[in-house]
Amino acid sequence: MRKLILAAALVGALASGAAVVAAPSAYKVRSTLDGLKVLPQRIHWTVTTSPTPPKQSWLGFLIDGKTVDFDYVRKAATGNAGSNTFAGDGGYLVTSWLTPGSHTFTVRVHPSGGKAIEDTVVANVAPAPKVPAALAGTWERPVTDVSTMPRAGSSGNPTDTYLATGTYKLTFDPRWVEARFPGAFNPGTSFKSGRGLIFYNDWTPGTKTFDALGYVRWHGDKRSSPDGGSWCFAGGPAATYSWSVSGNTLTLTPKGGADACGIRGFIWAGTWTRAA
Repeated sequence: MRKLILAAALVGALASGAAVVAAPSAYKVRSTLDGLKVLPQRIHWTVTTSPTPPKQSWLGFLIDGKTVDFDYVRKAATGNAGSNTFAGDGGYLVTSWLTPGSHTFTVRVHPSGGKAIEDTVVANVAPAPKVPAALAGTWERPVTDVSTMPRAGSSGNPTDTYLATGTYKLTFDPRWVEARFPGAFNPGTSFKSGRGLIFYNDWTPGTKTFDALGYVRWHGDKRSSPDGGSWCFAGGPAATYSWSVSGNTLTLTPKGGADACGIRGFIWAGTWTRAA
C-alpha cells in the first residue's frame, strides 16, 4: 500500500503555489531523461540535485506542465547530491497513458528558502501496445475469503496492501491493467480496509501470455484519490501470466505457479467472468 510521505504543509504549498525567494545559483539539476528525444515505454526517471539542498526542500515531476509526482529531496547514498526517482524507489516512468507524440518532462526543484530551478526535456513517446481482442475489456470475480492473503509486511506483500471481500474487477487496457477493489472509496479508511481502491499495473500484452510489471503513476498524489499505489514495489516484481478465454470465462495462471508479488497473485490468478 502506498505510504503518504508528504506533510500537510507540502500539499498545501502545491495547492497554493506559494512564492519562494532567491535560490543559490550553485544548484544543478540533472535527469536520466536528459538528451533523449524518444522515450521507451518504461524508464527510470531519476533526478539528481547537486549539492543536496537544505532539509525540507522538495521537487515536483511535471508532464506537459502538470504535476504528476512530488517528494522531499533525498540525500543520495553516496556523494554530495540529492536523488529522487519518479513513482518512488525502484519505480518507472511508464508512458503508455500518454498520447503518442511529443511531450515535455520537467523536474522542478524547490530548495528550502530558495527559488525553484528546473530541468526540462522534450521527447516523443510511442503508442501503447494493442490488447488482444479476446482479452480486452473488464472481467470480474468474487473473493469471499481473504484470510489466506499474504500478510502485510511479508515478502509477498511488502507494502502492506489490504484486501476486502467482494467483487474485484480487472480491466485490460492499452495503458495498464486496472484492478478495482470492491466497495466505495473513503480516504480515511480505504488504505486499511482495502475497499474502493484502484491499482494500475504496467504490462506488456501477448497472444497467449502477458508480462505484469510495475506501477503506472499518471497523476498527482492526492489524499482523496482511490489510487492504491503499487502491487508490492513501484518497480515490480515482474511476473508472466498465461491467459486463455473460453466463452465468457478468462483463466489467468502465473508462470511457475506463483506470482513473485504474492498479493497481486492472490487476486489475479484464477478464473474471471466477463463483466456485463
